[in-house]
Amino acid sequence: MRQFRLAPALLALALVLPDAAEAFPINAPNARTLFGGFTLGAFRLRVTRAATLKEGTETLADPLDQAVTTFEEDLTWVYGVTRDLTLGATLPIVERRLRFDDPEDGRRTISADGLGDLSLVGVYRIYRRDVERGTTQVSLLGGLKVPTGPTDIEDRNLPRLTGRPGTRLPPSLQPGSGSVDGIVGVAGFLNRDRLSFYADVQGKLNTEGAQDFQGGNSLFYDLSADYVLLPERNMFLILELNGVLSERAEQAGRTVRDSGGHVLFLSPGIQYLPIPPLILEASVQIAIYRNLNGRQLAPDWSVVVGLRYLF
Repeated sequence: MRQFRLAPALLALALVLPDAAEAFPINAPNARTLFGGFTLGAFRLRVTRAATLKEGTETLADPLDQAVTTFEEDLTWVYGVTRDLTLGATLPIVERRLRFDDPEDGRRTISADGLGDLSLVGVYRIYRRDVERGTTQVSLLGGLKVPTGPTDIEDRNLPRLTGRPGTRLPPSLQPGSGSVDGIVGVAGFLNRDRLSFYADVQGKLNTEGAQDFQGGNSLFYDLSADYVLLPERNMFLILELNGVLSERAEQAGRTVRDSGGHVLFLSPGIQYLPIPPLILEASVQIAIYRNLNGRQLAPDWSVVVGLRYLF
């Protein structure tokens, strides 16, 4: 195990978080880069619940009382290649449960577990201006999502939900997509003493994957603010807006009517540094706007807890 040296870590943290007065966004990408030669490891658990049937913005009664709960455990490694270039990789482990009412046999569960798709992302800082007790930074984001998750999981309860004989789960329930997707975006960061602001826009360009399915291209956007709460400057209150706009998907060359739309979350959170190299964090995402194409189960809320450690 690599021995941790406190002085270099404090130096790196001071460069990443000038004056120890800035937090990282929890549900959005970060515009800042690590000090060259240092590594940030992270683990987080996210639980997401989708149990509201929507058509557009209208809430519909669901005779099957469907509810999808997703557990996602993310392992992330980030390395500062230089002061302006950071590379990262995230590998998720996904557990998904869909529960529904079977009129003939009560409540039933469809499940899918396994590795998700690996994301490889780079952040390149193109602008930095430091002032006394503050900084402004802008970075470009880019990367790939590669198909490492399974796409062929089956469940014998699926015909009871769909009324059709096939048992292979649809792409929306599989842990993996089977596609190679591109990620491109820009992010900005502004800090003035105890208060910091973030903004970013990201595009995700999807290709065709398993089951002849191609997810709709997506646009992600985030706004975030954090405030230093304690005199020791090691606890931060964070408030984010996280939105995603998605086009309709295609399967076998045909548009999937019940896919895509616009979802916006309000996401309060907190971060705490018990020791300089360790960040503990938690956030709740609450869906405040949902406008979906066709009839779909809409996300209701998401909870995430995690930690980050600087080596």
